[in-house]
Amino acid sequence: MKQENYSIVFSSLTGNTKKLADTIYEMLPKDKCDYFGENDSKIPPSDLLYIGFWTDKGNADNKTLELLSKLKNKKIFLFGTPMHGNLGDHAIAIQEQYFFEDFFPDYEYFEILMPMYHTQKIIIKNVVTPEDLVVISGGGWMGNLWIHNECVIREIVQNYPNNKIIILPQTVYYTSDELGEREYRITNEILKKHSNLHIFVRERKSYNFIKQKFEFTGNSDVYLVPDMVLYGKNIITKEKCTGHENVINVCIREDCESEQENIDDFYEKIKQNYNIRKVSTVIKSPVVLRKRISELQKSWETFENAEITITDRLHAMLFSVLNGTPCIVLNNKTGKVFGVADWLDDTNMIVRAESLSEVLEKLKRTTIWKHKKYDREKLLNYFEKMADVIRKD
Repeated sequence: MKQENYSIVFSSLTGNTKKLADTIYEMLPKDKCDYFGENDSKIPPSDLLYIGFWTDKGNADNKTLELLSKLKNKKIFLFGTPMHGNLGDHAIAIQEQYFFEDFFPDYEYFEILMPMYHTQKIIIKNVVTPEDLVVISGGGWMGNLWIHNECVIREIVQNYPNNKIIILPQTVYYTSDELGEREYRITNEILKKHSNLHIFVRERKSYNFIKQKFEFTGNSDVYLVPDMVLYGKNIITKEKCTGHENVINVCIREDCESEQENIDDFYEKIKQNYNIRKVSTVIKSPVVLRKRISELQKSWETFENAEITITDRLHAMLFSVLNGTPCIVLNNKTGKVFGVADWLDDTNMIVRAESLSEVLEKLKRTTIWKHKKYDREKLLNYFEKMADVIRKD
């Protein structure tokens, strides 16, 4: 990806906004910075502007208001992108950026990292105008498994009643108990009050749930599209998928989305007959913007170089297939692994298994796993249709 030149402009009365500006500056490549400093009401000649300010009676200070008035282009604000170590979420974020660069080149693009949203939400709200697109990053947010993210969706929908809001491809999952039902009702009550809310989901199960259970008003609607990672831009695969290592990647989750039992026993059995490598799409350290691409590339190479991947993680499956490596996949609690795998059935790169013991049986039956280059062109028409929905007045 071509790194854009940027400027960081701020006005700071107490020093808090300057601290935020310093933090953003530390995350970004220094050689691409055109200007870093106090606001003098002039627009720096950069591709990307980061503007920070203090508030005066609930609004931006006068110098910032003067600067903002000079910005003419419509803007896209992408909310909720990660700084944590889940590389699947980072892969989503980078493909979202590519998507908007390709289909909306006339818009200014602003990525609002989740930590930035939580600390600067009032300031951000004062910058967004009714003509701007408010976009919520894709993933597995909707539902009560990750309730803190569900609350962010609710809050954004409530805070921007006059904006067109786009929720990028999501999985929706509410537990089938009193808690799940309560959280669903809270979300439905909030979302149905917005008349221009467009929810994209990445598998049929989520689409059916929203169609049957959520109430829409005005122009709001739901759409079925692939996971954003399947936009697949700049994910480098080998032209000839050869030279992979004689090793099996095993990537099994051990969090609240896991459905697997006897994981330790599985590892003991598979190690007796196969050369395995435990891998993960989650790293321990936070991933700042300037390291996003390099961390993703390291992960993609790990999946590209294996003979096969065994996983119940959605993006371990996608990292494998997009890099030419076949998979045996297990489902997770939300059903998103098998659901998103449906988009890839014609690749013949995915074998489904219902349990870890079935994984071992499928390994015994197959001795040669075919590697082949992924063709991203096959799903591009869905992303073109998504762009059409976003453009429509």
